[in-house]
Amino acid sequence: MGWNSGDPGRLNYQEVQNSLAQMSDADLRRAERIAGFLAHGLPGVNGEDLLQEVYIKLLSGERRFPRGVHTVKVLKSAMESEASNARKGLRASPIDLRTTDADGADRRSPEVELLASQQFAAIVATCAGDPDAELVVMVWADGLTGAEAREATGLGEKAFDAARKRATRRLAGFEAQGGAA
Repeated sequence: MGWNSGDPGRLNYQEVQNSLAQMSDADLRRAERIAGFLAHGLPGVNGEDLLQEVYIKLLSGERRFPRGVHTVKVLKSAMESEASNARKGLRASPIDLRTTDADGADRRSPEVELLASQQFAAIVATCAGDPDAELVVMVWADGLTGAEAREATGLGEKAFDAARKRATRRLAGFEAQGGAA
C-alpha cells in the first residue's frame, strides 16, 4: 500500500509515529500482553517480536493505520493478522514442527495444538467488544490471578473488578453453550 496511497481514512507517517509514541504505559502494557498471547505457539517468535514486526509495518506504511481508531485496537488487529498469517504458513510448511521431550515423545500433536488454539480464540471471542474483559481473560489464561492479574492488565482496582465480573459472566455463558471442553 505505501504512503502515497492518498487514502484520507488512514494516518500519515508522522501521525502514526505520534500515535505510537504517545501511548500511555497502561496501553503499552496491554499491547505487550496481547502480543504475548498472540505469539504463543509460533516457533521462534515471542510477543516482543510480533509487536516489533507490527510497528515496522505500520511505520513503513505496509499496514494501514485507520484514522479515529484507538492505537491499541490498531495494534491488536495488526498483530492478530500477522499471527494468523504466520500460522497459515506453518500449516502449509513441509517441516514438522512438533516438539519432543527428552525421551523423544510428542507432548502435543499439531492437531491438539490447533484445537487448543481454536478453543482459546473462542474463549477470547466471548469477550469481543469489551477490551478490558478480554484482557482479564488473557491474563487468566496466562495463569495470573488476583493483584498480579490486575497489575498485569494496567487497570485500576475498580475497573479491573468490573471487567473481571463481566468476563466471568460471559465465560459462564460460554460454558453453558458447551463451548468449553
